[in-house]
Amino acid sequence: MKSYKPKITESQAREFLTIRGRIFKSRKVIPHRMELVYLPYYFFPIKVKSNKGIDRRFLAAIDGILGSFALVDESAMEEQDLAEAEFQPRISPEQARESLLHEAKWFLYQKSFRSREKYKLVDAGESELGWYPFWVGYYQNKSGAWEFLGLDAVSGVLQGGRGRRLFIHAFADKRLNPQK
Repeated sequence: MKSYKPKITESQAREFLTIRGRIFKSRKVIPHRMELVYLPYYFFPIKVKSNKGIDRRFLAAIDGILGSFALVDESAMEEQDLAEAEFQPRISPEQARESLLHEAKWFLYQKSFRSREKYKLVDAGESELGWYPFWVGYYQNKSGAWEFLGLDAVSGVLQGGRGRRLFIHAFADKRLNPQK
């Protein structure tokens, strides 16, 4: 199976995912446990054209669980083989393409609005399924409940609301319903 090699090591991820106190910066909450997970993504090469006639190419990613859109830095990604994937895609390549066309349209609309330059999606290539790595750090809060944070293992970007939602759906689907 095609996957991508993590650029961030476990020790670097632990440092990124260590929570510092808001008032006392010396207070640290270190993750109790770290885990490297590979989530399914459909990768599409896309071509965008501006109203000034400039063509640009990007690599768009649609996650295989919820169908969320993201742009990824193709130059930072190094391929590797993955023996077995814990998480399988829940959406088909056709659904991923639909999601790409819808989400990319809104992304380009927002970008056009901010930059005052119109962008248009010219072409979206064929999808390619691959597994993308994330570091997940688990914490125990003051009330004893477990929480987690996700970190992109290639770029080192902390995952926000959409990323957390993706992890929750992936973990709930696979780990709480192991018969699937």
